[in-house]
Amino acid sequence: MVAVVAAVTALLAASGLTGYKLVKEGNYGGVEKNLHGVVRVVDGDTFEIAGKGAEVITVRILNMSAPDRGECYYLESKQALTDLLKNKKVKLEKDVSGVDGYNRFLRHVFISSETEDDDNLIVAKYMIEKGFAKVQPVLPDVRFKTYLARFGTLAEEEKLGVWDGCKGRLPKNFAETTNAQPENEDCLIKGNVSQNNGEKIYFFPECPSYSQAKIDPSKGERYFCTESEAQSAGFKLSGGCTTIFKKK
Repeated sequence: MVAVVAAVTALLAASGLTGYKLVKEGNYGGVEKNLHGVVRVVDGDTFEIAGKGAEVITVRILNMSAPDRGECYYLESKQALTDLLKNKKVKLEKDVSGVDGYNRFLRHVFISSETEDDDNLIVAKYMIEKGFAKVQPVLPDVRFKTYLARFGTLAEEEKLGVWDGCKGRLPKNFAETTNAQPENEDCLIKGNVSQNNGEKIYFFPECPSYSQAKIDPSKGERYFCTESEAQSAGFKLSGGCTTIFKKK
């Protein structure tokens, strides 16, 4: 083997290709090296890692929110994150913000695969799809907002975790109005149900009130791909949209 390496090196040098070295161990970008061991889990969306020396750094996972201390499912959510991160090293990625008002690092968190061909696990996705946390994107750190929304919608529809165990006593952040995101970028028509009279109305992205219309699947609200699909489901065009679109 040594003779082969020497021969190849000599061949490169003879060809004028100096400055090259043979790579004995391949790493093609799929195995992370800059990983951090978890010291302690604080709750379902926060944990600590070791810094320099005796320093301990607190990390708040972006794009999700778990029950706070004293709220329903707090212990279950904290235990789920503890079990997930036990004996694991995590990869941290900054979005836009560095720290929050509590001096916690704001990061997207991944459990890195140990091989080139396996997928990394997005910690927020796991917690949300199992019902231990809710999607909660906060500007400007919203890189995975749309991707995570579909898993939050499914968890709520399938009554997983908090959505089943906390009926009538949802944690504060979970009880807020759901605003599900579209699962298909081509299906952006919002089908909204009026809280006042139950009227079903739909909005095109161009409609004035489009951004104010929230989508809560638990109330029968959803996104549609076409206008005919919305109409077939019993929805009618919002009155505010008629000023823009001419009736055919």
